[in-house]
Amino acid sequence: MNPGSYYLYEYESCCRRRNLGFLQISSHNYSYLLTLHVKNLPIVPGEQLEVHAFILENQTLTGSPVALLQCSGQNLSTQLVISEERFPHKRTLKHIDGFIIFSITQNRSQHWIASAVPLPDFYSFSDCSLSTEESLSSEPENPSLSEESLITEDTVSETVSEAALSDASIDAASTEEVPTEVTPTEETAIQDASIQARKITHAEISTLPRRFWPLANNSFLLHGCHNYHHLLLIKEKDHLWLGVPGLYDPREAHMANLFGFPQFTSSYISILELTEDECENSESFGHWCRYLM
Repeated sequence: MNPGSYYLYEYESCCRRRNLGFLQISSHNYSYLLTLHVKNLPIVPGEQLEVHAFILENQTLTGSPVALLQCSGQNLSTQLVISEERFPHKRTLKHIDGFIIFSITQNRSQHWIASAVPLPDFYSFSDCSLSTEESLSSEPENPSLSEESLITEDTVSETVSEAALSDASIDAASTEEVPTEVTPTEETAIQDASIQARKITHAEISTLPRRFWPLANNSFLLHGCHNYHHLLLIKEKDHLWLGVPGLYDPREAHMANLFGFPQFTSSYISILELTEDECENSESFGHWCRYLM
């Protein structure tokens, strides 16, 4: 596939039924931005959809999961940031043939496909999983909706308040604090060797357990990552925190809290070896953090 727009068709038992919308693909921060517009999906509100990238090999669609969607209705407009690392056999977009969407609860004979190549009259689907296998195996069997992402919106032109409510809902059950919370003017040495902190890229969000993938679409996270080209991952024993770089300011603190990053710390700057374009020469610079697990 190449960046561009592709029609999304409904298929049932390998037969194409109707056009439901389109999928648009563009490059975005070392990954790909998928914009999905669909109308009249034959699903019930609250249903979950699994998005797979696939390659066509003989008469088999070999795919791997790249995103999980929580649908609030039959009309869907959303944007997804996808890393190439999630593509089958870690291929590039150029060597991907399309995307297929399944309902988690319904029979897979009915599905939806956006494809850059003609499909054969009869085909089967094979999930190669690859690097997602470890992430999937670490998931709880029945994750609650507070842990899942509500990344879909009724309209693609969401307002800041709508996005904030969507992102904040992910944190409904997260009340634990980051290991060290400081004000921007305080300096705290990290003395506990059990706490590990490192820079990660936006694409590395896909290496986290699957229920955290939707954070890749968090507007506040995207803004901070675009400005400073990194994110912060903190690990203490079996616990994880995710940090977004930024400058402390009361108004910014309010926005960070709305989008699910309620705590600010500057404790880890000294050990991250940040470059000039990854930080600010200011006492107000640090990371807005959220507890993951």
